[in-house]
Order: sequence, then C-alpha cells, then structure tokens
Amino acid sequence: MEKESFHFNRLILLLIVVASRSLALTRPHCHEDEKSALLEFKAAFFTKDEKPPCCSGATSDEPAKIESWNASTGESKSDCCSWAGVQCDKVSGHVIDLNVSCSCLSGKINSTTSIFRLLHLRSLNLAFNYFNCEIPPAIENLGSLRDLNFSNSGFMGHIPHSLGHLTRLIHLDLSNNRLIDTTLNGLTLLLTTTSACAPRNIDPEVPDPCQDPHWKSNLRLHVNKSGGEIPSSFGRLNHPKRLDRHFNSITGEVPSFLGNLVQLKSLSLAGNMLIGRIPSSIGNLVRLTDLDLGYNQLVGEIPLSFQNLLELRFLALRSNQLSGKIPSSLGKLIQLTNVDLSFNQFHGAIPSTIFQLQDLQRLNLNSNNLSGTVKLDWFSEVESLQVLGLSSNKLSLIVETTISNEYYALGLGSCNLNGFPEFLQYQTHLFFLDLSYNNISGQVPEWFLTVSPEYLRHLNLSGNFLTSFAQDPIVFKWEELVVADLRFNELQGSVPIPPSNMWYYFISNNRLSGEISPLICNLSSIQMIDLSYNNLTGFLPQCFNNLSSTLEVMSLQSNNFIGEIPNLNGNSCALIMIDLSCNKLHGPLPRSLRNCDNLEFLNFGNNQIMDVFPSWLGSLRSLKVLILRYNKFHGHIGEAADGVDFLALQIIDLSQNIFSGSLPSGYFEHWTAMKVSETNSSSYIGDAIKRAWIFSSDATFHYSMRVIAKGIQMNYSKIQEYLTLIDLSSNNFSGAIPEAIGSLKQLKLLNLSNNILVGPLPPFMAKLMNLEALDLSQNQLSGEIPQELTQLTSLAVFNVSYNRLIGPIPKSQQFDTFENNSYKGNLGLCGTPLSRKCGDPKALPPSSSTSEEDQDSGSAMELEWKFVCMGYAIGLVNGVVLGNILITRRRAQRLVKNFGRRKQMRRR
Repeated sequence: MEKESFHFNRLILLLIVVASRSLALTRPHCHEDEKSALLEFKAAFFTKDEKPPCCSGATSDEPAKIESWNASTGESKSDCCSWAGVQCDKVSGHVIDLNVSCSCLSGKINSTTSIFRLLHLRSLNLAFNYFNCEIPPAIENLGSLRDLNFSNSGFMGHIPHSLGHLTRLIHLDLSNNRLIDTTLNGLTLLLTTTSACAPRNIDPEVPDPCQDPHWKSNLRLHVNKSGGEIPSSFGRLNHPKRLDRHFNSITGEVPSFLGNLVQLKSLSLAGNMLIGRIPSSIGNLVRLTDLDLGYNQLVGEIPLSFQNLLELRFLALRSNQLSGKIPSSLGKLIQLTNVDLSFNQFHGAIPSTIFQLQDLQRLNLNSNNLSGTVKLDWFSEVESLQVLGLSSNKLSLIVETTISNEYYALGLGSCNLNGFPEFLQYQTHLFFLDLSYNNISGQVPEWFLTVSPEYLRHLNLSGNFLTSFAQDPIVFKWEELVVADLRFNELQGSVPIPPSNMWYYFISNNRLSGEISPLICNLSSIQMIDLSYNNLTGFLPQCFNNLSSTLEVMSLQSNNFIGEIPNLNGNSCALIMIDLSCNKLHGPLPRSLRNCDNLEFLNFGNNQIMDVFPSWLGSLRSLKVLILRYNKFHGHIGEAADGVDFLALQIIDLSQNIFSGSLPSGYFEHWTAMKVSETNSSSYIGDAIKRAWIFSSDATFHYSMRVIAKGIQMNYSKIQEYLTLIDLSSNNFSGAIPEAIGSLKQLKLLNLSNNILVGPLPPFMAKLMNLEALDLSQNQLSGEIPQELTQLTSLAVFNVSYNRLIGPIPKSQQFDTFENNSYKGNLGLCGTPLSRKCGDPKALPPSSSTSEEDQDSGSAMELEWKFVCMGYAIGLVNGVVLGNILITRRRAQRLVKNFGRRKQMRRR
C-alpha cells in the first residue's frame, strides 16, 4: 500500500512539473519591438548618476524602476513583461501598463520618442519625473489609453488638441506642471471621473510623494496656469465623480452650472481668483463628500441650500471674504468631520448646533469677527474633536478644569484668557498651541513647560504680559518644538534657549538682557531668528556663520550689541534678510556677505560702522533693500564696475554718513528695478519668506523700515513690492544733479537734502512721474523752479528750502498744496504761498520765531534720528503705517520731555 502511494505521489509531482513547464512554454513573452522601444526609452531618458529635482525624495538605496531593465540573456531578465513597472496582456503579450513614475527620468520628449510605439498601452504613468517640454501631439497614437498620469513631470506649454482623440480615456492627471489651458476645448467632454490626490493637511515635513499613500491611484484634472473662467463645457461633463482645479489662475465667479454635476463627490476650486457669491446651485450636489472653495475672494453668506449636502464630510471655505452668521443648519450635516471657515468675516455667536456634530474632528474658526461668551466644555460634547481653532475673534472663553478631550491643536488666541488654562497640563499629544494676545500676565508657571513634552511643535504666547520664567536661563524641554513665538511680552532675564531643531524663533519686543548664550549656536535647523527690540548686550557670537546654511532671516535690531560684525556665511549661505540696525557695532562690513546670493534685505543702519561704499554687494542679484544710514561710511562712491550694478535694488538709504564727491550717476544707469513698471500693489517685499503653519495663517516675515526726509518721517511696517526709494541726504555730495536720475521712472521717494549740490534744479526731473516725495533742501541749488515740475501730479511732499532759488513759484493744482516751509530760506523766490509778491523789489525779512526755528532745524533733525531706533519691530505684522511728523524746536522739546513715555509705547 505504501509503495502504491509513493508511486502515486511521484506521478502527481511529475504532472505538476509538466504542467508548469507547459504553462511556461505557452505564456507569451513580450514582443521584441516593444522590448526594443522600452530599452530605447531608458537609454534616452534615464541617468543613474544624476537625479532631477523631482526625485529628491527618493533615497539612494531605492533604485528607480527603470534601472532593472536590461537586454541580458536569461529567461527572467530578457522578458520585458517581468520588468518593474511593466505589465503585459496575459494572452497577447503586448505591453498594456507602463508605470515609470519617480524613475529619475529627464530630457525632452517629442513625437518620435519610442514610448509612442507602444500602441496597446491602456495605462501610462510618467509622474514625478522631469521632461521640461510640451506634451507631444503623438500622444494620440496611444488610442487604447484609459489612464494617463503626467503629473509633476515638468511639462509646459499648451495642452495638445490631440489629447481629444483619446476617446477611451477615463482618468487624466496633468497636475503640478506648467501647462497653459484656458478653454480645454473638447477635452473636458471626455472626462468621466477625476479626483483630488493631494493630502488635505500638509505636514511641515512633507512625505515623499512617491511613497505617500494619499497619492496612490488618485487622479485629477488639475492644470497649472490654466487661467480664465471655468468653461461652460464643464456643465456637460458625463457624470464626473471628482473635479479638482485648485491653485490655478481661474477667474470670474463660481458658475451656477456646476450644480448640474449631480454625481460629484469631490469639488475643489481652492487657491484661485474666484469672486462673487457661492451659487445656491451647489446645494444640488447632494452626493458631495468634499467641498473646498478656500483661498479665493468669495463674498456673501453661506447659501442656505448647503443644508441639503447631507453626505458632506469635508468643508473648507478658508481665506475668503465671506460674511454673515455661521448658519445653524450646518448642525444638520451630521457626517461632517472637518470644517474650516477661518480667515473670513463671519460674525455673531457660534451656533450651538455645531456641538451636535458627533463625528467632528477638526473645527477651525480662526480670524473672523465672532463674538459672545463660549464655554470650552461645550466642545467636550463633541468627543471626537481633536483640532479646535478660535483665535483672533472677539470671543470671551470660559475654561473649565474638567476638559476631557485629547487635543492635537488648540487655537485660543485673543479669547480674553487671564491665565494659562490648567487643563493643558493633562494634554499629552498637543502639537499646536496658540495662546497669543490674551491677558495672561506674570511668570510662566513651571508646570506649563512640561505640557506635551514629546509632541509640541508650535507654540505662540505672543502679545501677553508675561514677565519671566521660573528659572534663568531657561532651556526649553520640548524636543520637537520647531516654532516658538514669544514676541510682545515683558519678559526679563536671559534669552530662553530653544531646542536644537528649532526652525522659527521669535522673541522680539521684550526686556531681555545680557549676552546671547553660545548654546544658541546649537540650532542646527534654524531658519528665522528675531531677537530685536530688547536690551541685549555683548558681542555677536562668532558661531553665527555656522548657522548660515539654514538661516534665512536674522533680525537683531534695536539692542546694544558691540564689536565687529562676524562673518555671516560658512560653507554655504541661505540668508535672505539681515537687520542689525540700531546697535553699537563697528568695524567694516564682512566681505563674506558677497557669497550670500539670496540676500534681499540688508539693514546695518544706526551703528558705528566705518567703511567705504560696499560696491561688492552689487553682484547680489536678489538684493532689493540696502540701508546703511547713520554710520561712518566715507569716500567717493565712484562708477559701477562690471557685474556690480545692483540690478534688483529698489530701496537704498545712505543718509547721515560722510560720502563725498559727485552723485553716483553710473549706478543710477544700472538700477533697472527703479525703471520697470510697478508690480502688484498688494504684495510686499519679503512675501517670498512664507511658511504655511498647519493650523494658523500663512506666516510671512515682513520687512519694516523708517525713512526720514527733512521734517518728515515715514514708517513702514510692511514694504510694498512697488516701493522705490533713494535717500542720499546728510552727506557731502557735491556737483550737479545728474541727468541719469531722470531714467528712474518708478521712483517714489527721493531725498538729496543736506549736501553741497549746486547748479539749477533740472527740468528732466519731471520724468519722475511716480514721484511722491522730493526733498532737495539744504543745498546750494540755484535758478528758478522749472515749470515742468508741475507735471509731477503724484507729488505730495516737496521741499527745496535753504537753497539759492529765485523767481516765481510755479502755479498748479499740485503746487498749490505746498506750504511756506517748502520754500523758506530762498530769499529770491516769490509768489504763493510766500508773502513776497512777484515783482516786489523788497524782500520781507523772516520773523524772529521763524529764524529761531530755522536755526535749530539741524539739531531737531539729529534728535529725530535718535528716535528712529525706538519702538518699532520687524516681524509678523499687518498693515502699513505712514506717519508724517514736522520737527520744530518746540516739537523737539516735547519729544525730549516725553522720552520715557514713548519707550512705554513700544507695544502696538
């Protein structure tokens, strides 16, 4: 019996072997012409040693799929159907699926590229490579395509009409390229389903998109730079499930015909330029689960028809101009898990129906006009709630000690809190905490420093009345903390030491004193540091140059630092902004700054720096703002050398130094940024330095400055992108005003006062049609005021006092607004607004009071310079302040008398 069983088993084994060999023999191999096309494609576009930027997330021990392709002999290696990313039809053996995403491919694809010979392809994925070319018309050769993914691959130009010939296409993803499409022609009629594939919540450490599960099998119609209005053909789409056109340049209103797409489950039009109201027809989309209209310019109220969206889970209307009350009908949408209505103009109370949403996990109501008294334990009724944002409203929050929720993010800024909520000491997974602009005073309790020690990443305590920590110096124990904002408090003692992985550290406008600890040099990942407006002393740490490879913003202004400025770049330099103004630094500027190619803003004003004009900074192609005023710079500026022409310079302030010689006409000729047309008036210099916090607003580090013309002070808490300014006042410049200055047609402010300029006031200055302030006072200019200057219709400030001008003052609507002070000290001038009439041979002597003020005008000016460094912060601020102050002797005396009072006005 055992023998028969043995033979039977051998027979079965033999049959299995024969069958497997038979299957191997019958399984089709890939076709030689398709194999050849694949190898040709690899040879043309794959470079093992050089990974393009799109593959920066891939690690070196993860080879690209295409790397394993080869023509070696051997059954498995030579069969292209077994290659990574290649799938063949089991019957015909033709290549039907090609996925070479994230394969380090680069080069220009054209209509002769071998990939277009794979005529049986049903799915093609070239995502996350870099081709830097247009999509070739030969795409129409792949008539069997159902799925096409060209996202994040550097494609540019217009979408080819030939895409419209892919009549079997179901899924299309052209997202995150540089494609231009305004009409989509007939292409939209082909699409039957699209979906949003980007993760909704972006962590500061964005995962590798090639590995992120959010990206897998998700396709979307999202074409960068599409522009224009949403075409009406969208309303005729064949039952699309998902429609994603976020972060394009789409204009116009949200069209009501979108309400016809009743099969939609996901709709995203976020990050465009849409205006008008949200159409009530959106309420027809009863199958919607995701709706994102954030980051537009929408107005009006939330339509009542939203109460029909009973399957809605995700609702994002963030950063619009929506108003009215938050409708209580939102409480009927019991499927909601994520609601973001932040950065709008909603007012009134938070509807109580919100607390009925038992599945709600995230609620963000930050930065509205909501009012009323709210008890935090009301939100405890929503047991699933993990993220709550109430900051920057007009709410009064009552916090009970019996809060049971375990929060991940809490925004409780501007909520009239009088102390640190004690329930926080029981929060163990909190990664975001905002307690800014409350009434929290006194010492930071010791227990607070142990809140969520393993998870806390973002802490904002700014705008309170905190005085100290329990220890001095204090070393923060939050190991994961990357953002700390302690600005605008009354903190005394040493600078708190942040953890080594800190990114953004803001502690300006306090009363901190002493020297900077050398432990600050352990900040291996620091990107922004702001210690301005304190009482810090000592030398700047030499190790600052070790931070330069990551440090982008360094603001140490308005302290009492001494010594020379250390080298500020090590092996590499990431610096974009440096402000060391209003200290006691001396010595020359560090020449190492010439290697900081990204520098936009340099302010070394109000120090004791002794050097010649730093012409070597002219090679920095990004430098927009250069402020060196009130130092000991000296000598001739001379002519611009090759390659040192300050092409991007918009603002230069060299006032209150000892420069001599002629005005730098050679540089005027090269300052291109002062000649070009205006940029967007709503943007600001420094807007490029943005970091999107997970839960709060986009944090933009705005640059600020003060500019002084004779008797006029202008304070900028944000510097408009279009502002152009030249201040060369209070030096020893001599000679005539050069004609080259007339080419700077975008110039807004020009101050050449307090020099030794001679010659006539030139008519060519009438070319400066955008000029708003012109100060030529305290020089030796002669002749008449040219009639051509009446063409300067934007001129609001005009000062030619204390020169040798003669003749009649021009008459025009603009010149009629200037007062006597604009012309005093020119005994030869006549006409309105002066009391001397033209044709009267007798010059009227100045009054005694006027003479007294004239005599003291210089000392009053010096006094105002001392006030420049007081009480004005660079930081995350809003609005533009423009203050015009006329300084007389009596005004100067009042300023001295109120010196202490002005110090206490630093908090804004």
